[in-house]
Amino acid sequence: MRADLKQLFNVNVSYGKCKRAKRLILEKLEGSFTDDYKKLEACANELRDTNPRSDIVINLTKDALAGGKRKFLRMYIRLQALKMGFNLGLRPFVGLDGTFLKEKARGQLLVAVGLDSNNQTYPIAWAVVDKETKRTWTWFLELLQRSLDLKEGEGITFMSEMQKGLIEVVNNVLPNSHHRFCVRHIESNWCKKWRTTEFKKLLWWSAWSSYEEDFKDQLRSIGELDKQAAEELMKYPPQAWCKAYLDTVCKNQKVENNFTESVNAWFLEARHKPIIKMLEEIRVKVMNQMREREEAVRSWTNELSPHSLELYKKYLKIANKCHVHSNGDLGYEVSEGLDRHTVNMTLKKCTCRIWDLTGIPCPHAIKSIQHMKLDPFKEFN
Repeated sequence: MRADLKQLFNVNVSYGKCKRAKRLILEKLEGSFTDDYKKLEACANELRDTNPRSDIVINLTKDALAGGKRKFLRMYIRLQALKMGFNLGLRPFVGLDGTFLKEKARGQLLVAVGLDSNNQTYPIAWAVVDKETKRTWTWFLELLQRSLDLKEGEGITFMSEMQKGLIEVVNNVLPNSHHRFCVRHIESNWCKKWRTTEFKKLLWWSAWSSYEEDFKDQLRSIGELDKQAAEELMKYPPQAWCKAYLDTVCKNQKVENNFTESVNAWFLEARHKPIIKMLEEIRVKVMNQMREREEAVRSWTNELSPHSLELYKKYLKIANKCHVHSNGDLGYEVSEGLDRHTVNMTLKKCTCRIWDLTGIPCPHAIKSIQHMKLDPFKEFN
C-alpha cells in the first residue's frame, strides 16, 4: 500500500496509517458480507417475482430459530427458463460438483450442469451450503428431483467425481438413474501407486473402449504389466466409467467431469463476493450465456449442431477406410483394420456401440449407409 501511494500520488504514508486503513477497510467489507445475509429473503422474493415458477429455497438453522433468531443455513436456485431449456432441448445427462466459496463467505457452492446439443455447458441449478456432506447433497438432489420432475431417475444419467457420500445419495434419492464416475478422479487415486505413463495411457484406453472385447484387451495389457494393478482398477465398477458398459439412453459418451468443473471455474470471480452479489453475478452470467447461445443457433445452416457435424466428419474419414463384407438379416458386417463389427440398420445399432452411445452413425454405420445409398443425416438418433 505504501509503495502504491508513493507511486500514484507521490505521498509518503507511515506503516501505522496503512495498517489502520487496511483494518478499517476489512471491517467495512466484513460488514457488507454480513449485511447481505440480512437482505437475502428480499432478494429471493425479487427472484420469484421476476422469474415465475422458479424454485428459490432458503433454509435457516434450527438452533437459530429455537433462539428466536434468523441465521442462514443454505439456499437453492433453479430458474424456470433453465428448466424449460433442459426438458425441451437437452439430453438427460447432468454433472454434479461442489467448490469452495472465497473470502469472508465460507461455505460451498453446489452445481448441477447439463450439456447442450453443441456439447457446451448448461447450468441447471445451484446452491449455497455450509459444507459438502451427505446431508447437503441429499437436500440438493431432492430439490433438483422435484424441480426437474425426475421421479425415481428413470432415463437420466449423473456424473460426479465420487464425492464423499454422493454415490449413496444418488442411489437413495434417484434409485433408477445411472451414475458415472469421472475417470480423472479414478486416475488420481489409482495412479498414486502405478504412476508410469504406460499405466495412465492404458487406463484411458480402457475408459475409451466402446465394446467389451476392446476393454478386456486393455485390462489384459495392464495385467501383464502388473496383475495387482488390474485387480485394483476393477474395484471401480467399469459400468460407471468405461464406454463399453455405459448406458445409451442419454446419448453422451463422456467419461470425465471436466465440463462441470469448468462452470465452477467460470464462477470463480463471483465466489469472492458477498452472497447476494455472487448470486446476482451468476444469474447474469447464465442469462447472457443463454442469449449468446440462442444467437449462435440462429446462424446454423441445418438442425445439426456444429459439434455433431464435426464428429460425423471424423467418423466419415474412418468410414472411408472400412469395408463392407456381407449383407445378412441383421444388417452388414463391416471391417475396420483387424476388427469386424455388425451394423443393424433397423435398430440403428452397431457392435462398436458408438452409434448407441452418441446417436450419431459410427464409421461402420456410415459405411453401411453409403453401401445402401441412403442419406446419412436421416440416420441420426
